Amino acid sequence: MENNIEQKIKLVMSDILNIPEDLINESTASDNTDGWDSGNHIQLIVALEEEFSINFDVTEFESMLSYMDILKLVKVKL
Repeated sequence: MENNIEQKIKLVMSDILNIPEDLINESTASDNTDGWDSGNHIQLIVALEEEFSINFDVTEFESMLSYMDILKLVKVKL
């Protein structure tokens, strides 16, 4: 199950940020990933909400600045 969550997150991130899934890892973050700007951040959050049928509040939205942040929060929500 856990690997499935990670794979789905990577797939969504790959699609929105236009980067290969295999380049998404523990160090992937908004400050070191080309294309992870404010517009794509919004699209990423919306896509994750749709993929996992969950909702994020503004505080969570603002804290999701890396792959690991996203992974931890999605696991909590599920």
